[in-house]
Amino acid sequence: MPKIEKKLTEFIEKHLSLLYFIAISAVAFYIRLIGRHFLSGDMDTFLLSWFEQMQDAGGLHGLKEQIGDYNILYQTFIALMTYIPLNPMTMYKALSCVFDIGLALAAAYYVCEFKGVPKWGRLFNTVYSVIILLPTVVLNSAYWGQCDSMYAFCILMAVCLLYKGKNIPAFVFLGLSFALKLQTVFVLPFFLAVYFVKKRFSIAMFLVSLISFWLSGSVAYIFGRDLLAPFKVYLEQTSTYQSMYMCSRSIWLVFGNEYNDFGRFAIILTLSLCAVGFYLILDKAKKIDTPDQYFSALSYFVWTCIFFLPAMHDRYAYPLDIIIIVLAFLDKRYIKFAVFSAFFSFMCYAPFLVHANGLYREDGFIELFVFAWFTYTVFKRTLDEPPLAEKGSNGR
Repeated sequence: MPKIEKKLTEFIEKHLSLLYFIAISAVAFYIRLIGRHFLSGDMDTFLLSWFEQMQDAGGLHGLKEQIGDYNILYQTFIALMTYIPLNPMTMYKALSCVFDIGLALAAAYYVCEFKGVPKWGRLFNTVYSVIILLPTVVLNSAYWGQCDSMYAFCILMAVCLLYKGKNIPAFVFLGLSFALKLQTVFVLPFFLAVYFVKKRFSIAMFLVSLISFWLSGSVAYIFGRDLLAPFKVYLEQTSTYQSMYMCSRSIWLVFGNEYNDFGRFAIILTLSLCAVGFYLILDKAKKIDTPDQYFSALSYFVWTCIFFLPAMHDRYAYPLDIIIIVLAFLDKRYIKFAVFSAFFSFMCYAPFLVHANGLYREDGFIELFVFAWFTYTVFKRTLDEPPLAEKGSNGR
């Protein structure tokens, strides 16, 4: 082998992980770049219209009034974009793509942290690749122009920091996630379960999230926005959609779309199923001591909310897909559920991006079976082992 060729191969072998990371990042960038001209229905009807309204209202001065139906933090991003002389659709997508990267890096970092392996190695690159190239992640930001990676990133940071005992930043991220999407409420039962079981922080820590949420509107307050506006936005959202499901992964695909008949029942059913999981965790029958136990319990609460609550939308399963992928890397038993979750979420995107069919009634039955299988996998050890309380252990 020639000397220069030998040096080149040695360099590649020595820096293989870094070179792979750069290569996969380049691929991820390219597939997002080719989607920059794709005009989704939401981009055409809502996002570009909000940008124009914000621009006509004077950029940041437009924050004094509600434009669109997203909360103030996202409106602030839109207002700031009006000062940048670039294509608004490109800016919307670029903003979300930045959080795609943050989401993939955070997932890779914490999987390595939880498994006790070196960062930037094989496992890091594998997790990073799966997240950054996940079809729903790519389509959501680079094609649809949506912002789900933003609040999913905040949720992931919040739950990982909470596990590490870094309570203040965890609750700050929880508040920021609420500031971006009301659907952050899906993780709230889990945070309450951790509070009761671990007893590592005061209930007052939830005020940190509340303050973080409120402070997200600071720029708007300066320009004359109502100080209670962040709360009012979500109060208005709760009555916007009177439908059992909206092209979502929902049990109500099976029973029909009669909100007036089943809406309250669906909410009560969801709360009851969450209460069962909550009870098993508090009784110490379901452990949340190790990372895999912790993320499996979190996944149960999020999946329960998405599958059984009414008025769920096509993109609401986005954080669930990320959480279960993290769980799958922590415990191989959950790989099949991660694949299923990502595939069904992908199917939900079809009607909005290519006008294809979404989910059918039969898909509701399939997901019910998979959810039941997943629930059994999460909680089956509660049938085999006595509660930790009976062993005199307080867990981690």
